Amino acid sequence: MKNPKITFIIDKKLDIENHLIGMYSYKDKLHTRTNKNERYEKLLKLTPKQRIDFIQKEISDFYSNKNKAKLEEIRNEIQNHWNKIEKEFFKKIEKTFNKPFPFNSIKGILSTANRFGYNYKNKWFATNIYSNKFSATDIAMHELFHFVFHFYFEKECEKYELTWKQIWDIKEALTVLLNSEFLDLRLALDKGYPEHQKIRDFILKEWKKNKDFDIVLNNTCKFVKKNC
Repeated sequence: MKNPKITFIIDKKLDIENHLIGMYSYKDKLHTRTNKNERYEKLLKLTPKQRIDFIQKEISDFYSNKNKAKLEEIRNEIQNHWNKIEKEFFKKIEKTFNKPFPFNSIKGILSTANRFGYNYKNKWFATNIYSNKFSATDIAMHELFHFVFHFYFEKECEKYELTWKQIWDIKEALTVLLNSEFLDLRLALDKGYPEHQKIRDFILKEWKKNKDFDIVLNNTCKFVKKNC
């Protein structure tokens, strides 16, 4: 396989889709730290078409012609920084998981939302268009970890007869490994979510003991089944 390539793009339609991913994540209470969000509450009361119209109205000025050159400048800055670290990032992915990154190309959507999701089937993730280039690529690394998990390890977790939510929690908690093997590529630590801290602590402890991901995942699944 050739070296994987991440291409950051400006795409209003996919930006809106990312807004909706955030809304559904809020609805399903996937993160317990979430407080009541009046905007999401309002969106949930609308029809699917009304939701799209609502978000389009919110971001219409941002995507107006007057900003076109500015948005492309932001995109270029993030892309250029990513290009400098991309090869090393995917080397570390293979070293960490003992498997290569599974896809040749993934799109990074620069989003106006305050939550950043991904679409595994269509091979794109979202990151923050308002942040600096370092923070934007930090988010990208977090989301790219999820693609590795789904491709290689989700079915392994299912063998332990874990619930869907337990597997989701493991997927999210595994990004703690960004704080061990990828720090030289990052601006900040990957903080994760408070409800996953116990699992993140366990993963990092296991990783420091042997740095064999298959063993770490095996032990993590057993730990989550028993304790979470």
